Amino acid sequence: MARVLLTVALVLHLAGVALAALGELRHRASAARAGGLVLLAAWAGELLTLIVLGVTAAAFPLRTGPEYLLVLGWFVLTLHLLLWFRSQVRAAALVLPPVAGLMVLSAFLFSAGKSQDYPLQTQGWFVFHTSIATAGVAALAVSFAMSLLFLVKERALKTKRSLRVLEMLPTLEALDRLGFQALLYGFPLLTLGIATGMVYSAAVHNRLWIWGPKEIFPVIAWAVFAGILWARFARGVRGRRSAILAIAGFAFALLAFVGMVR
Repeated sequence: MARVLLTVALVLHLAGVALAALGELRHRASAARAGGLVLLAAWAGELLTLIVLGVTAAAFPLRTGPEYLLVLGWFVLTLHLLLWFRSQVRAAALVLPPVAGLMVLSAFLFSAGKSQDYPLQTQGWFVFHTSIATAGVAALAVSFAMSLLFLVKERALKTKRSLRVLEMLPTLEALDRLGFQALLYGFPLLTLGIATGMVYSAAVHNRLWIWGPKEIFPVIAWAVFAGILWARFARGVRGRRSAILAIAGFAFALLAFVGMVR
C-alpha cells in the first residue's frame, strides 16, 4: 500500500516540478498556480505514505536511509509551500521542489515502502534525534536554495544578458536575508541533532562517536555553517562568499546519506 502511494506521490511531485518551472521560466501564471496545487497534492500523498509506513510497522518512519530521504523530501517540500503561499517567494520553485523531488525519487529507487527487517531502534531518543536532524537539514535546504538563486542573479546582473532571470528573482538583499534566516533556524536544529545523535550512540553502542559518513559529514557541515555565522556576525561577511559556503555546507549535510541508504 505504501509503495503504491509513494508512486502516485512521486508522479505528482515530478509533474508539479515541471509545471512550476514552466510557469516561472515562461511567466505563465496559470502554469505556476497549477504547479503549486499539484505540489500540494504531492505533499499530501507523501504525508499519507509516511503515515501508512508508520501505522503498518507500528514505528516512526525513520528506520532506514530511504525512509529518511522520504521524510527529508517531505520536509523540504513543506518549507517550499510555506514560502510559496505565505511569503510569495515564487522563485524558490526552481530549486526547492526539484531538490525535494530528487530525495523522494531516491527513496523510491532505494525501496522505501517495501517490506524489510529494520534492526534500528525506532522509539524515544532515536525518534527525537532523527526528527530534529531532519528538520534542521530541511531548513538548511532553504538556505541552499536562496544562496543558489543569489549566485544566479548576481551573475545575471554582471553579464546583463539574462533579463528574464533578473525579473523573476527577488533582490539580492532579499535572497541573502532569506538564506540567512533559514540558516538561523537550521543551524541550532542541526546542532541539537548532532548532540542527541551522540547520546543515542552512547546508549546503543556504548560510545559517543562512530567514525562513519553519517557522523563525519554532518559535523563538517556544522563547521561550515558555524563559520558562516561567525563571519557574518564578527566580520560582516555576506553576499557571494556566504552563499558559496552555504551551498558547500548543505552538500556536506547530504553526504551523510552515504552508507545510510541500503
